[in-house]
Amino acid sequence: MTMQRTELPEAKRSTIERALVNILIYRPDIDGRIIVAGALAVYFVVVAIPRLFWGIDIWPRLGVPSGPSLFFDTRNLTAALECRRLGFDPLVESPCDPWGRPLNYPRVWLVLRWLGLNQSHTTVLALFFILLFLGSVFLLFGRMSLGKGVLIALAVCSPSVMFAIERANMDIVVFTLLVIAVLAWRTPSRWVEAASPFVVLLGATAKIYPVFGLPAFLFVRRRGPALAAILCAAIFAVYAFATIQDIQAIARIAPQGEQHSFGARILPAAIYHRFVSDRWEGGVLTKQLVAIIPLVGASLFVWLRGRRRLAEPDQNAGSSARLAFYLGSLIFLGTFALGNNFDYRLVFMLLTLPQLFDWVTDPADPRGWLAGVTIVVVLTLLWIGALSGPLRLTDEVVTWATVGLLVALLGASVPRVRTMWRVMRSQ
Repeated sequence: MTMQRTELPEAKRSTIERALVNILIYRPDIDGRIIVAGALAVYFVVVAIPRLFWGIDIWPRLGVPSGPSLFFDTRNLTAALECRRLGFDPLVESPCDPWGRPLNYPRVWLVLRWLGLNQSHTTVLALFFILLFLGSVFLLFGRMSLGKGVLIALAVCSPSVMFAIERANMDIVVFTLLVIAVLAWRTPSRWVEAASPFVVLLGATAKIYPVFGLPAFLFVRRRGPALAAILCAAIFAVYAFATIQDIQAIARIAPQGEQHSFGARILPAAIYHRFVSDRWEGGVLTKQLVAIIPLVGASLFVWLRGRRRLAEPDQNAGSSARLAFYLGSLIFLGTFALGNNFDYRLVFMLLTLPQLFDWVTDPADPRGWLAGVTIVVVLTLLWIGALSGPLRLTDEVVTWATVGLLVALLGASVPRVRTMWRVMRSQ
């Protein structure tokens, strides 16, 4: 059954939706990228001057938990490169690291040792990664209105995004790869478009979790990329089988926490310990299942509710904004379900914003009000991690709200199975 797409009267829009529309369309004659660039410049100057002249680290006062050293996660990589050249296996032991940390990234990163990189290059390498990340953000959003620029500036200057920059975590490199996949999708060439899933596969070999994004190519109603994504999933399965010991080693040593973090089991664990003081004895797997089972049940209910707002045929189903939304949403939901993640992984929520903006500003789209609420909640999520201590983990309520909203929007935008099957069978 096809949903009739008619323009909603202004009176029918929610207050949030009307307010966001007014912001997003404000001053389209001025390129909002000026606001984003200006906000970033001011932010970095405020951080850099106290550090350079007085040795004061101001990051924590801005809600960003500082590491023992600047660019802490890039140093983990450069130290591992040094140790590998000395004959050590950095995934087992990395005495070159000042804090004795084994490499907590897949072995594929060790190919960088052939460039002669070592710890003396940490700052240069980190700044290179950061510039790539910020450049990809500007390319993702392109030219924007002044009002939209204010919202993007609010997102990129959030504690969660700056957490990723302060650590120079490899998530910003993976984010850059996903933006490249989205940019490839924008090209008119069918061959370049079909290569987009392979860029996501490259990200998956580097950090594993981007594999959650591969189903996105099944939802955009194009046969070539869908078949390429299935092939990429098969290649990743072989890769995961061949490197399973490395993946298990990384899982054991990867740092996890409850503060400045998100994950399905954080809130249930907090509720459990509120009433039971003893340590959980059921094991990590059981603990994760206790969180996932109700998550799956609730998600199924929300998904079905969202399906009621599915508009078919959906004219923008194959847009780059829709692909970016699927990639960001699936990666967030997958990582949320399977483990605790530091808030720097929320950088992938930036991928969801172009499509959310489009839904809000389209008066004919019934998903506009839900997208409006999601924008507010996502921006809140990017900022609220800075208050995870004072809020005593009640910030996780915002995380669960984000999960529910994204599941509802996926339900309201992912094509039906028969539609995907028809696309796969087309010539």
